[in-house]
Amino acid sequence: MAIKLGIGIITYNRKEILRQCVEHIRAFTQHSFELVVADDGSQDGTPALLERLNVPYITGDNRGIAWNRNRALWWLKEEKKCDVILVFEDDCRPCEFGWERPWIKAVEAYGHMNHMPEITLEIDNDVSSGSGTAEDPYIAPMHQAFCVGYHARALDYVGYLDVRFEKYGEEHVEHTHRFLRAGYGGLPQFRTPERGQVFFLRGGLEALPSETHGTPDCVSRNIIVHRQIQGDPFYRAPWRSDEQLFLFREEMEAARNRPQSITQPKDNGFDVIISLGGDEKTNFFIKRIFGRADSSFFDGFVTPFHSLIHLFETDFQGLFSTACLYGYWDALRCRDSLLVYHNCLDIPEGEHTSVELFHSQLGRLKQEYADHLAKLDVLCDGTHRVLFVRDWHDALHYEGTHRPSHALTPDFRRLVAALEARYPSLEFRVLFTNFGSASVADSRMIFANLSVPDVCDDERKVDAWGRMVSQLGIYRRGDEAWDDEEVA
Repeated sequence: MAIKLGIGIITYNRKEILRQCVEHIRAFTQHSFELVVADDGSQDGTPALLERLNVPYITGDNRGIAWNRNRALWWLKEEKKCDVILVFEDDCRPCEFGWERPWIKAVEAYGHMNHMPEITLEIDNDVSSGSGTAEDPYIAPMHQAFCVGYHARALDYVGYLDVRFEKYGEEHVEHTHRFLRAGYGGLPQFRTPERGQVFFLRGGLEALPSETHGTPDCVSRNIIVHRQIQGDPFYRAPWRSDEQLFLFREEMEAARNRPQSITQPKDNGFDVIISLGGDEKTNFFIKRIFGRADSSFFDGFVTPFHSLIHLFETDFQGLFSTACLYGYWDALRCRDSLLVYHNCLDIPEGEHTSVELFHSQLGRLKQEYADHLAKLDVLCDGTHRVLFVRDWHDALHYEGTHRPSHALTPDFRRLVAALEARYPSLEFRVLFTNFGSASVADSRMIFANLSVPDVCDDERKVDAWGRMVSQLGIYRRGDEAWDDEEVA
């Protein structure tokens, strides 16, 4: 059975850091997941931000870290039935694509896991053994809550954080001690769990400097509470009284009944959408889904991935080169670049594509595409937010033919670097469609696959494009259902 992953973020009055955390989780997580934010009564517009980002959230009065973390844990375990639950503090975020894979493996193996940031290793290294991997986790007598992993099975025995801890301090420490006593997440000392050796993972995440909301007085009080409850039974509910139970239930019901936003995430809105090939079909689908295509530059020729990079890196100098041209079905192909010129020639009735015809129209082609390129450069001058779209489909034009070794593997990073070099002030992302399991840990890249075969009728593909765009939350600015003035 597939593992169901749940990711929670706990936050309080740090909406900008929270926004970045959400972005990074969405950009760098490969496994499908449920996401929820537990907001501890923020007064800085956090709920409005989450609604714009289309992120489920639970909120209520400011009741402290223990209560707030329980909001996320309960939602993901009881409401969404997740097997592996990872809870972030808002000042920690993924920075490597596929970061969650070792976490899933570790939580499956040990029931409970903590993250050890690089700064801890540099400043306060008390690691007794291990290499920080899922197979060989660090072992150390310390407690960090930047990102914590819980297995639903372990939570069944250990329960939730003790809400007798108010505000800030000791709540995660005591919870971890209970996991150790129950045999999860470390090497326990059963009579004195505070001396237990805790398991940690490193890598894949980054912790940011941030301002704490805790006070020394609050921490001192919670240390006393910890000593008093140290011998209590393992399991704790998220409440201590009937009144707290009803309050907690009201928060869950409010989250469950909150209408899901029909708007798309603001950060996935674009002013301009530009096809980068491989053929004219990409623009056909862009027009059908978004109403128009903003540039037809790449519609006139089939552009292999390596040639696309070369064009941007060389200011398009190789475009319409007359070297090594030969007939290729009803088009012309350049043996060096593998560019296929198929839609750019004016072919008189009764004639066929030929090298001679290409030469006769070369002046027109160069002028026409110089104008196209100038328009493309204006669209990318930095005044618009641009989505480039590149489809795998050009590979279908080379089935059964020899392709140079450098043309076989798409270099996604190099293409993005070439775009950035040509348009240094441009805010952009690149949507790569139908490249299978390909992925790169770069938030400027989006990878998605259509749910239909590569060879099928256009209407099926239009429907598949619509579903893909909807799932990714991509839209053209100006088409959104809410008014910017309402969210300012």
